[in-house]
Amino acid sequence: MTEETQIQTGNNSETRIEFRKLNLPDERRHLETVHHAYDTEYGMSRAPGDYDVLVDYLTAHSDIYHPLVLFVEGLPAGYIRAYDRLSTSSCDLVMMLDLVYILPEYRDRGLGRKIMDAFLAYAMASGSARIDLLTDLDNPAAVHLYERFEFKGRNRFQMIRFLKQHDELQTIFKEKCENTPTDSPGTIDTNTRES
Repeated sequence: MTEETQIQTGNNSETRIEFRKLNLPDERRHLETVHHAYDTEYGMSRAPGDYDVLVDYLTAHSDIYHPLVLFVEGLPAGYIRAYDRLSTSSCDLVMMLDLVYILPEYRDRGLGRKIMDAFLAYAMASGSARIDLLTDLDNPAAVHLYERFEFKGRNRFQMIRFLKQHDELQTIFKEKCENTPTDSPGTIDTNTRES
């Protein structure tokens, strides 16, 4: 599914916006662009072969993985990584929203709303019964964005057990755990959050 729209920019000129699933491995460069920006911003490093593993995996599982890119004038500006799973309680197809990312140079232009609008249309067209996601409480911009799109918080606690040694990720996770408010188990309670 490809969605193209035109938006007005500050100087009254039209900007071409396109949202679509990447055709991997052919469009690998776009995936690398968004992942490199994300990794750089969040202080993660990757060996050159890591992108090969990512592209190979997403390509092999393209029936359930959705690497979706928001293009502005033909350049990657935002990225959503989602995947399908089956709800064992309802036997419905659920789309899991794994990552939403707007590249720094494209922020504060309303593209978070654009990418979420396009993603919701994509998920509905796929036949998914719902969208599930996890987000960090220390990212209030993300929480606010999801709440604007009527996502509701549930009282759950995210727990992770690393099965392989990965110092970089383990350090990031430890820092996040140490910075989580003690009155919150790492969940979003939309009933107590002010709008």
